[in-house]
Amino acid sequence: MAVSSKPDQYISALTGLRAIAAYLVFLHHDTPASPGTIAHHVFDQGYIGVTVFFVLSGFLIYHRYADAYFRQENWSWQRYLQNRFARIYPLYALLLLITVGVATWRGNPMSLSVFSLNITLLKGLFNAYKFSGIAQSWSLTVEICFYLMAPLLFLLLRRWGPLWLTVGLVSGGILLWTTIGQLAFYGLFSPLSFIFFYTFFGRGFEFVMGMWLAQRWHQNRLPGVPYPTLAGLIILLGCVGWQAGLSHFTIDPVQGIWSEILTYNILLPIGIGFFFTGLITQPSVAGRLLSHPLMQILGRSSYAFYLIHTGLLSNVLQKAGVTHSGLRFILLTVAAYLLYYLIESPLQRLLRAD
Repeated sequence: MAVSSKPDQYISALTGLRAIAAYLVFLHHDTPASPGTIAHHVFDQGYIGVTVFFVLSGFLIYHRYADAYFRQENWSWQRYLQNRFARIYPLYALLLLITVGVATWRGNPMSLSVFSLNITLLKGLFNAYKFSGIAQSWSLTVEICFYLMAPLLFLLLRRWGPLWLTVGLVSGGILLWTTIGQLAFYGLFSPLSFIFFYTFFGRGFEFVMGMWLAQRWHQNRLPGVPYPTLAGLIILLGCVGWQAGLSHFTIDPVQGIWSEILTYNILLPIGIGFFFTGLITQPSVAGRLLSHPLMQILGRSSYAFYLIHTGLLSNVLQKAGVTHSGLRFILLTVAAYLLYYLIESPLQRLLRAD
């Protein structure tokens, strides 16, 4: 197999995109529009930022590690896992300890068992506890599952292709639901909707899409789609518009669940894939904006922003009188910047294996 020259290539637009993804999730949790309005339902769809994160994670992990793993040159499981640990765990653990400490001081301590699930990031496997601690960190459980399985997924993607790999992951999730999920143990792998929306197996296509794009890019075989950035935006806006309209005009929960699976678990990752293709292959206004130095700063601090955008600090700001969501957004962005440059980045450099 020919050695790709791309693993060391830095794609600045994708760093800027991380900031946009985090800010979309902020809009979901802190919607500025009045409840019941179309605008409210549109802003409420901001949780698609998590899908952007998952596709991006699949792309970047394959981009950085797949060639080394296949060649078994400069590959080390210890180094890989240590670097992944250094990337997401230190800041999370620090913020979790502060969150639990403040809750305990206020007379609402977290039980040892729930704390154990949170500190180990196993909480995202349990429907009953997925929003405990730092609520949005359920997605870190999904990321951890991907990190642990990624080298195997590199091989399966090559052998099975993206379609059958996705079928295999979803089938694995359904198998867990029909077996372990039936124990009714605090929502461990249950119900089925939890599997599709909150576990790696149900969200697997998002990671597979990212990996497949990176694989095709390394092989110089990306799909030849005219105006891929525009095509991706059209699909993304169409998905958001459909789901916002559906949530505004219907209250049928079954219809809503299946529509969301089709729209956000399948169609949206495809749209994001088109958008990524445009960013890495063609010059565009979007690419230039996302590559701007300011967006690079915001993108690097986006993980810190994601962890603090709702929860303890946001609540403190509201109780201090910062009720305007725009002002709260600015203050949280500044706080995330400080967390990244004073805590997150130094800890990463200290703990990384290279």
